[in-house]
Formats: sequence, C-alpha cells, structure tokens
Amino acid sequence: MAPPSGGPYARGFATDAATEQALRVGLAGRDAKVRRARPGAALRTLMSEPGSRLVLVDLDGVPEPHTAARELAAVCAFGTALIAIGSTDTAELARSLFRQGFADYLIKPLSPAAVREACAAALEGIAERPYAGRVIAFAGTAGSGVSTLVAAFARGVAARERTAAVVDLDPARRTLPFQLGAEPSVDLASLLAALEPGSPPAPGPEAGPGGPTGLAPSVDPGRIDEIGTPAETGISLVAYPPTGPLPETPSPAAMGSLVEHLANRAHTVLVSGVFDPGARTTIMQRADTRVLLYEPTLPSISAAVHCLARLGADHPVTLVQCHPRTRRSTLAAAQIRYALAERRPDVVIPFDPALHAAATGKGRARSPGKGYREALRQVAERVLESPVRAGS
Repeated sequence: MAPPSGGPYARGFATDAATEQALRVGLAGRDAKVRRARPGAALRTLMSEPGSRLVLVDLDGVPEPHTAARELAAVCAFGTALIAIGSTDTAELARSLFRQGFADYLIKPLSPAAVREACAAALEGIAERPYAGRVIAFAGTAGSGVSTLVAAFARGVAARERTAAVVDLDPARRTLPFQLGAEPSVDLASLLAALEPGSPPAPGPEAGPGGPTGLAPSVDPGRIDEIGTPAETGISLVAYPPTGPLPETPSPAAMGSLVEHLANRAHTVLVSGVFDPGARTTIMQRADTRVLLYEPTLPSISAAVHCLARLGADHPVTLVQCHPRTRRSTLAAAQIRYALAERRPDVVIPFDPALHAAATGKGRARSPGKGYREALRQVAERVLESPVRAGS
C-alpha cells in the first residue's frame, strides 16, 4: 500500500540514542526516515510534511502522554498505522492508546525485532498470537549443553531488563534448578493435569468456558501466577520438585497451555526438557523460535536429524553444534556434514573449561571464556532479534 500522502513509507521519532538505533535497524529495508525528536517536534513534523503509511513515535518526555497521543492521532492521515513507544508499562496507558487508534505500544528498552514485529502486524495483517511474550523452545540430547545454554539465555534476557520464565519439563534430571540455584516446590504435575483437555472445571467464579482470564475452566489463574520459583533477578523457574514419584508425561496440549499462559506473564519463556518426540515436535512448532543443539557424535547428530525431519521446512531452527565435554570430535567435519545431509550448523559453541568444570563439580566457578561468550552472542542475535511470526 502506498503512503497516504506521498511521504516516506515509514517515519520514526526517538527521544534517546538506543531507541533511535533500534528504529533504524528495525526499519532497515523500508523507505523510512528516523530522527531524534520529542513528541512535540514529531507532532509539528507530521502536521507540516507529507503523510506516511507507518509512524512510530516515542512518547517519553511529555507530562501527559494521553494528550500527546490524542494530538498525534488527530494529525495522522486515514490509513496511517501509528505505533507508540514509551517507558510507562501500564495497562491503563496501553488501553488509552488503543482506544485512540494506535496499532501498538512498544515498551523500552526497544529491540529491532520488536520494531519489525510491530510493523509486520500493523502493515501486513498478521494474525494475532494468543500471548504477548516470546516463546523459545530448546531441544537436544542429554548432556549436549541445553541446560547451560538456557540458563545463559535467561540471564541475557534479564540483563535487558526483561523477565524470563524458564520452563524445564524434564521430570528426571535436575540440571536447570542447579544452574539457576532454585528449588521448585510447587506441584507442577498437578497443574499440568488440570490443564489437560477435558479436565473437570474448578469451582468458583473463574469456572466457565475459558473463564474471564482466558484460562482453561479447570485452572484458577492464581495457580499460574504462583507456579514459578524465583531464581536469579528477573528469572523464574518452572520445574518438577526434586522429590516424589516420576510424573506421567503430560500431553502437548497441556504443556502448550502452560507455556502460553506464562508468555502472558513474562517477556520471554524458555522451554526445554521435552524428550518425547511427538510432544517435543508440537511444542517446538508452536514456539516463536527454536534452538536445536547436538554434540558432534553420531547418536546426538542422529537425534538432531530426526528432530529436524519432524519439524519440517515450515519451522526454521537455529542449529547449534556444541562441545560441552571435549575440545575435539572423533568425527571429521566432512562426516558431520554428511550425517546432517549437508546442513551446516548456524553456530558452533566451543569447549569451555570453566563451564565443564562447573558442570562436573571438578573446579571452582569461573566466567566462561571469550569463545563461548562470542558463540552465545551469535545464537542470541539469531534468536532474540529474529522477528516473531504468528504460527511460526
């Protein structure tokens, strides 16, 4: 669709350098003009220059964002998608913006991925997802380094002043609780059973078809809020308690319902520990982005190949070769490529002595080396900055 009045396809107005950079990267590839400007200056520009199909305005720096938003909406031409940016993370402001015709409200700190997603939703009519956060599914054979990577990702999300919910659905191993220093105590198996399709409805005012919160009628929404065990700052852990009998494997529907509910409570949900092939495939297909780890051994590569085949071409995966136990592989690079049908890994995580010592309890805690940190940055760049697509 052409711009309403002949201006650039998109305009972006930012009040700080970080937001300006996120807008420039997020709007790359479009006919866009991005500049540093307060809402008042943005208003004057929109009043005096030709209109655009898409306008993103940073509302920080004004005492009355509701009034500024109303003035901005009034001067934009019909057909303009107007997106607000700000630091005030309240439902009241978001509802006010939507009532005034804004297509979206993005909370700082802003990422290029958030800009791309909001633009795609506003301009391309992508179907709305049932949750607000981002779901990242991790898979790999036992010992391939999945838990270490998930813990590192959670810390990276928290460092961005976002909340991360780590969901470990492995009922047997205790790696992630150990990595995050948290001890789950809530009955996760009971909650998953209540989320199973056909579970009897729970008594009380929340009962009914979906209840007013959108939860399954058998679940009190307070149970979802209480399921996470606080771990490190900004990180909560959802996992089975350390004692008790091994629970029955929940259905993919129950797991998916739990993940979606958590994704309306945390900015990012990291899911791992699903080893049943059918359930793992369903969870990964429903996730926004997927990370698949393998060690350079034939059993681990074989498991990765089967996982890729079940996911299919419509569900792209970040493929990571990890060396958690030894520096070198007994397989040559050509043998690994042959086993993967010439699919090359997107990122190779090198062996790190510090992480290996911590995992085996044979050394003091140390920060990982430069090579590991660089590989992790590459994975994060692919996963956290990739745009979310409905049904991806």
